[in-house]
Amino acid sequence: MDFIGIGAQKAATTWLHHVLSEHSSVTTNDTKELNFFTANYDRGYAWYESCFADAPPGNICGECSPTYFFSSDAPRRARAYNEDLKLICILRDPIGRVFSNHLHEIRKGHIAPSTSVEAGLAQNPAYVQQSQYKTNLENWLQHFDRDALLVLFSEEVAANPDESYDQICEHLGLSAREGSEAISERFHENITYRNKTLQKSLRFGGDMMRSLGMGDGVKKLKTLPGLKQMLSMNKQHLNIMVPPPTSETRERLANQFRPDMEFVAELTGRETLPWSTWSDLRPADAEQKG
Repeated sequence: MDFIGIGAQKAATTWLHHVLSEHSSVTTNDTKELNFFTANYDRGYAWYESCFADAPPGNICGECSPTYFFSSDAPRRARAYNEDLKLICILRDPIGRVFSNHLHEIRKGHIAPSTSVEAGLAQNPAYVQQSQYKTNLENWLQHFDRDALLVLFSEEVAANPDESYDQICEHLGLSAREGSEAISERFHENITYRNKTLQKSLRFGGDMMRSLGMGDGVKKLKTLPGLKQMLSMNKQHLNIMVPPPTSETRERLANQFRPDMEFVAELTGRETLPWSTWSDLRPADAEQKG
């Protein structure tokens, strides 16, 4: 194994998996989240490497599992496996990530759609833990050199995916930049479906076609006017249906995540971060200094 995408959850890791899987010099597994260094570590190195047994000679191999980011064990285990692993981490506005995490739990059916963000925060400590960037990144940097870690921002991936893709290729030593149909695609939007049976059937058919090497055919089918309209009408966007955090919750979380954002800014050598939570704190800082 040559690289792993370590997270964070709800921060474009699915995009990362897809763009790398389309590069001719990269081999990924069909299953995006192998979770080897967390849930599947007991299966051993042989199982892990068997997931990439079809890699052509000369290809680099890797996978993306967001559970690695906030795991206390994954960095140590990954280092023991290969001290030369390249790491890719994509971060997101910490409060935006918390809200998306909440929508994800609703979409998965783990909690009721009527559950407020505040109730979700009270019930699930992982909401906050996965946005504690300082603690989680320091844990990884205890086991890997800073040069091994590429930090990107999901907001910049969305705004300029080609530039982010180039940074990834450079980090992994991929000399030839290749175009990818997935570069401009958005994956795993927080949506639910009016007719879940229909969506399940369509997804099963799409997965079957992909397993037969007909991935391009799936993409073309999605563009057909009738099917495209049906897919669109079946979607319900959770970020419209579910209320966002209250202003009081946002203020509390912003202050709680301040050390994490300052750490990220220092780590990446940036004076500004592409996060509204960061921007909201800066005027207050300037006022206090004045």
